[in-house]
Amino acid sequence: MTTPPSLDAATFADLRQAVGDQAMPVLLGRFQAQLRGWSVRGEPAALGAAAHGVIASSGLIGFTRLSRLCAALETACHAGDLEAIRTLAAEVAAEKDVAEAEIARLIAAG
Repeated sequence: MTTPPSLDAATFADLRQAVGDQAMPVLLGRFQAQLRGWSVRGEPAALGAAAHGVIASSGLIGFTRLSRLCAALETACHAGDLEAIRTLAAEVAAEKDVAEAEIARLIAAG
């Protein structure tokens, strides 16, 4: 099984076309700040709420794997499944690091 790319290039290109080149760095900067402010820790209700906030923004930009993992984490938090929460929080944290590096690259590239 291969890991899907962190950034869906087609989704990203569609967003860039929709908002324009001037707005892209602003959107990426906001998403970058959202991810930086999230430690992927805490009690399940807060963790689920934070994951919920990342689902839409990551999906909009094209970070589909991060979006899917956050959705699964939110579901596990609502269910109170501590084993799944631990596993998914680790996966989300790793994918969040990948996304943050990619966002930095995209911002630097303009």
